[in-house]
Amino acid sequence: MENTIKLTHISEYRVNKITWDRIWISFYIKKLQPESEVFLCDQNNRLSFRLKHVEGTDEYKLNITNPGNCRMLPVGIYKLYSANGEEIPFKDKVNVKKYNRQFIYFHSERAYRVQFSSKKGFRIKITDVHLKNLGFYKSICSKIRTCRHKLAKAILRAIYNFFYLTLHRKNADKINIHDVQNPRILLMSDQSEKISPNMSALKKALIKEGYKPSESYRAITTKHYNICHWIMTLKKIAEADYIFLDDHSQTTDWLTIKNTIITQLWHAGAGFKSTGYSRFGMPASPAPWSGHRQYTYGIAGSMKIRHFFSEVWGINDSQVLPTGMPRIDEYLDDEHRLKTIEKLLLHNPILCKQCEVILFAPTYRGENKKHAYYPFSMLDFDKLYKLCEDTNSVLVFKMHPFITEPVPIPDEYKDRMTDMSDYPNINDLFYITDLLITDYSSNIYEFSLMKKPMLFFAYDIEEYSKTRGFHRDYASNVPGKIVENFDDMCSAIYNKDYDFEKVSEYLENNFDHVDTGACKRIIDWIIRGRLPEHF
Repeated sequence: MENTIKLTHISEYRVNKITWDRIWISFYIKKLQPESEVFLCDQNNRLSFRLKHVEGTDEYKLNITNPGNCRMLPVGIYKLYSANGEEIPFKDKVNVKKYNRQFIYFHSERAYRVQFSSKKGFRIKITDVHLKNLGFYKSICSKIRTCRHKLAKAILRAIYNFFYLTLHRKNADKINIHDVQNPRILLMSDQSEKISPNMSALKKALIKEGYKPSESYRAITTKHYNICHWIMTLKKIAEADYIFLDDHSQTTDWLTIKNTIITQLWHAGAGFKSTGYSRFGMPASPAPWSGHRQYTYGIAGSMKIRHFFSEVWGINDSQVLPTGMPRIDEYLDDEHRLKTIEKLLLHNPILCKQCEVILFAPTYRGENKKHAYYPFSMLDFDKLYKLCEDTNSVLVFKMHPFITEPVPIPDEYKDRMTDMSDYPNINDLFYITDLLITDYSSNIYEFSLMKKPMLFFAYDIEEYSKTRGFHRDYASNVPGKIVENFDDMCSAIYNKDYDFEKVSEYLENNFDHVDTGACKRIIDWIIRGRLPEHF
């Protein structure tokens, strides 16, 4: 960002306090007028970043993973200035080093550091350093492995560049891509070889509108693909005018995609668990540069929550469009609902009983897909079965797709308990569910539209908040009652104590549109370029 601050002298204002909230650093500056602005400027007066003022307070905050440029706060030494160019110092005789933070990334080999000093005026120093001393043998092995990866990626980049030069639209950077009659659209995933519900819904809408999208679905985190497969994929990427992703794409971490509008259709409508840049410095978080930075757009359910999504991806709020989730179009369709219920009852006799249906659908534990699990030892199946008998209920388990271990339901309990984790679309199960039990999963997003009760079995909330983290306050945002142990969960079910009134507020905050028009908005706003003026 260009610096527009003319520096003058030391201000009468003082930074009285500094706090951290994950990737956000807050400075509390008294005496400033409510409309005043505060800037972070480097020592050469070449860069400046405006801090976000929290209305009605003396708090000014900055996101170190995206201070406004969709990049990390650059390495350098910075000072705080008021809008009229006055340097803002820290209050006297205070040790500011206690506010230093270190964010470790790239397999614990590097660290992004934020350090404070007040000896010669208040300074904020940003560095990015190498941490590990692996020893001679490990160092050589690491360098060989790194060289092999760099060579492979260099070859793949060369293949992409060849296809880009020969197949991408000529002068694509000079034409208005929204005026192109037959845009090349690629639906792409690096997470799974199966098409996701979001992508499937968009695909159907595109075909209905006369578009002919190409597709590339892979699972590169768990499978290896040969060079021929890579060549075909890179050809599709190079040709594309528009690329739609349904989750993080590892390919975009190292491949710079040129003159293509990239849109993230992330499945988590409004989850709580931190992911992406919202948990920078924690295990499995992205590096300072990742494919998230290449997004032209992402989508969300409402204007009120889009800042959570921009934080995850390290992009600006204005790039997150409140179109709604594509998969909700089908989900809210009455004809689809009736056909789905009929199919579920036909193929699952346990659901045909005149019973209430309790759906147990938590998220996984563990760092990633390779290490995902759920501690079934937290559940007492004897007590669950008795609960089902006492309340005339059936209990359906739908575990996260990352979890491969089957639910250990005793054979004698299978008349009231069933594992439907292999069922492809959890949204279908919501139609026949009377109570959802989950924890930190984003499945609450669609379920809230059913206007039915939810319980949040958060037995590990303290540990989870430390290791995984939340990018918004969990307790005040969940649309239901939180229970922290198994017995309390059972008691809440017996007493129908669900804090159901929270659902209405949740719907108001998370949905700008409750309709079947999300795909139409994505096509109109992104492909046809008809963005509403207020965005």
